[in-house]
Amino acid sequence: MTTPTGMLGGLGQIAVIGGMDPSGGAGLLRDAWTVAQRGPKLELHAACTAITRQGEGGPARVASTEPDILARELDRVAGLEHLRAVKLGMIPAEHVAMIEDFLVRLRARPHPPRTVFDPVGSASAGGRLGAPAAALLGLVARVELLTPNTAELAELRAAGPLPSGVAVLIKGEAVVDRPDRIADRLCFADGGQQVFERPRLVGADPRGTGCALASAIACELAHGRSMITAVAAGVAWLDGARRRSVRAADGWHLPR
Repeated sequence: MTTPTGMLGGLGQIAVIGGMDPSGGAGLLRDAWTVAQRGPKLELHAACTAITRQGEGGPARVASTEPDILARELDRVAGLEHLRAVKLGMIPAEHVAMIEDFLVRLRARPHPPRTVFDPVGSASAGGRLGAPAAALLGLVARVELLTPNTAELAELRAAGPLPSGVAVLIKGEAVVDRPDRIADRLCFADGGQQVFERPRLVGADPRGTGCALASAIACELAHGRSMITAVAAGVAWLDGARRRSVRAADGWHLPR
């Protein structure tokens, strides 16, 4: 799937790879909305790993993409001449090896694209979506930035030590003696850290915030920003979007 979100203008291409949630609250549709907001001059490409059904009051369900179809889409993305960034989302267990091979091919390029992985485990309403954490550790080793939620990070750490070469964004940490503040912590592969502290937002936590933040960061990286600048911009933008959240039949959503 290809969606031109504007003229290239020398800025290049971005790819989002993950599940398709037909509601638009999360997954590829939320990624596409984010790229339209944060990278309107980037040419957007997508590869669908599965169709998901979420937000209907019951456990999430997943139907994986046929392997030959996904393989063709990944070949197409891997061949893009001006690919600047890739955002990975929900990866079913049966597609992990294929995605890992895709990432190996990307890293062999003379100028590899920046890569952000927002792993998806279980849905908040129940039901398994992505592959178990133990199966994802090989993928984690081949990306630049990992952006799990609290439960996903705990599951990954329980499965084994995180690969040493990846940066990790730890989201939503409490600030000591400041209940009105919250912080995200960017942990670099070399042991360095950068903390992004800001006022805590009150109100509902809408669906799709993890997808949106990872895609926003990927857009900033595609524009040539440093990791710290990209994360800072993504966090600030998401806070603004959350303030405009809207209520729908299946819960709160970021604006569309």
